[in-house]
Amino acid sequence: MSKPFIHLVLFLSRATPLGRWEQMGILNRELAVYRNLFGWINKFSIVTCGGRAELSYQEHIPGAQILYNRWNLSPNAYSILAPWLHASHLRQATLYKTNQLDGAWSAILSGKIFHKPVIVRAGYLWAETNRLVGNRGIKTSLIDRLQAFSISQADALVLTTEAIQKYINQIHPITSKKTFIIPNAVDIDTFKLIEGVKQVPGQICFVGRLVALKNIDVLIEALSSIPGTQLVVIGEGEEQQKLIKLAHLKQLDVHFLGQIPNDRIPIVINHSQLFVLPSSSEGNPKALIEAMACGAAVIGADVPGIREIIKHGKTGWLSSPDIETLRNDIKFLLSNPALCSELGNNARQFIIENFSLEHITQLEKFVIKQTIQGFYGKFP
Repeated sequence: MSKPFIHLVLFLSRATPLGRWEQMGILNRELAVYRNLFGWINKFSIVTCGGRAELSYQEHIPGAQILYNRWNLSPNAYSILAPWLHASHLRQATLYKTNQLDGAWSAILSGKIFHKPVIVRAGYLWAETNRLVGNRGIKTSLIDRLQAFSISQADALVLTTEAIQKYINQIHPITSKKTFIIPNAVDIDTFKLIEGVKQVPGQICFVGRLVALKNIDVLIEALSSIPGTQLVVIGEGEEQQKLIKLAHLKQLDVHFLGQIPNDRIPIVINHSQLFVLPSSSEGNPKALIEAMACGAAVIGADVPGIREIIKHGKTGWLSSPDIETLRNDIKFLLSNPALCSELGNNARQFIIENFSLEHITQLEKFVIKQTIQGFYGKFP
């Protein structure tokens, strides 16, 4: 029996080109699963809002074709017009897949026009996250409608957690047959315990966007009254200057490293005694998964998206995202190195079993097969 020919087109988020992934230091991480799929998939294309400079990233996934915004349109205009601008290429595809809900309508429209199946991925709930940061009004209403449209029109829906699935089922009733849970993947050969790297006593690590939702100010306040601690922050965002001022006011030693290449992050994590993620809410936080893969003792806020990953007292520690509770939990773990070691070892084993690239790649293959079978009536 001859091998089926599969041409997958990935639609990136509306305003996030490959260049933005590189700036954030996550380009290789985001493309890792697709590199694993390439070979099993015969042809792979990427639709991106970026300009001609996007072609320079082709070396990160050899053989892929990058369909870029050669017309220099705004991200919004491009997301609507892409199906027609790339028509000659899109009509030859087997199926389409989105990277997130934001911009998923490009793939949905393409699917309607060219009669192709569409896999919509939701790593987080776009509308709900928008509300959590205080956005209201017409924009939020529009996002609600676009999210509902994309979810309802998808031939398959890939969600990163069961919590997201449960929430979506409450507000967007859909058939369970087209819903799949595929968490974020981690390269366990890159994110691992590194021999010879010694922990810096009292060093705490945070990785993520510097936005209010992450509660980094709470972490700074909590650490400011724990003698001998320092905080290393990897990431950028709108809260950075505010956090720098707070750290100075609280006389806490905080190192803001900005965006660094993804393969350097494991070194920083290995140097740290604890990794802390005190967010108000998360989808399926890659930074937490990567820290656990490094065998780090992790503390996460007891909120959706985090509590699905951390098993309290076994693979990490769940805390409340308030200053006093977080401070006490950090002090407790810093004074119990044997427990930290046990949590770290359990965490890595949990990640290997559930989040490795190899495991996630197999899940992706299954969804692609099911989607093609369900749409065309057979797996060609």
